[in-house]
Amino acid sequence: MAKIILTGGGTGGHIYPNLALIPALKKEGFQIVYVGGEGDTLEKRLCDELGIEYHSLPAVKFVRGMSFKALSNNVKIPFVLIKSFSQGKKLLKALKPDVVFAKGGFVSLPLVLAHGKTPLFCHESDLTLGLANKIGKAVRGKILTSNPQTKGEFVGVPVRDDILGVDKEHARRKLNISKNDTVLLVVGGSSGARTINNAISEKIKLLTKKYVVLHIYGKSGDFVPSKTDRYIPMPYADNMGELYAVSDVVLSRAGATAVAELSALEKKALFIPLPKGTSRGDQLDNAILAKKYGGRVLYESEMKRLVHEIDKTLSLPPMRKMFSDTNGKIVKIICDSIATGDLCKNKKL
Repeated sequence: MAKIILTGGGTGGHIYPNLALIPALKKEGFQIVYVGGEGDTLEKRLCDELGIEYHSLPAVKFVRGMSFKALSNNVKIPFVLIKSFSQGKKLLKALKPDVVFAKGGFVSLPLVLAHGKTPLFCHESDLTLGLANKIGKAVRGKILTSNPQTKGEFVGVPVRDDILGVDKEHARRKLNISKNDTVLLVVGGSSGARTINNAISEKIKLLTKKYVVLHIYGKSGDFVPSKTDRYIPMPYADNMGELYAVSDVVLSRAGATAVAELSALEKKALFIPLPKGTSRGDQLDNAILAKKYGGRVLYESEMKRLVHEIDKTLSLPPMRKMFSDTNGKIVKIICDSIATGDLCKNKKL
């Protein structure tokens, strides 16, 4: 039986694509181990729910900017990285994986650096490689891409099975939403989005005249919403399949995973990308790709048009599918790389 380490964490964009691969990996007989961040992290909680073996390594996220907070954080990175690299080497020696699959981001960096002769695959969701994947490429990792313009092997973004095929009417009954209501789902990402939260709060009376608003506002920040019959705020949701199913239109950040999921579900979607400076600009690239497949885009400088753009998005056709069988393609690539003996059950996949 082949053993694979999945690594990545910090945000849903680095976690959910990894978890999306698990059913296809299990089908091929892989033993799956997840390596993520320390503490009560999202990846740790999700792996516990799924019964996936979990190990942690210390990691520090790079904070952009020249503020005292950013500088005091970033000065720790070399010291933590040395420690995590050493622990990563020991972990690899103990686990003896046949392959390492890294989803990018600061949590995956220790194993990217420590992988040695173990085959390494680095999946990039955005147009340009993030730092961990740039390093992965430099240490002979194979780059798998989600954008056909990115150098590497184009595969798309893995999408979770549990968000696909959810019955809309059943989900509406479960969530106590009338079949006659038009539903707006607002998703700021697993960490929320202050600009979106504030805009929704400002326009909530107007929005709830037209929509039942389901609002995932994130656990961070000081946003304290008040629930009403037609406004249902929640800091986090573990039933995204149901929320997607009941929604008639979705307002979302333009993270690569969100764009891929909404495309796979063929939803009517309005994306508000993070501006450059707040991020490395990847969401602006994702938004351009989303537009090619029927998504609509509203920039933060245009937020005064928010309600109009939501209404416009509802009136237009939904997104088209961007990818096909990404999960199967990735697992086939992994199997082909270690196709000796009986490591993978189904060589044809």
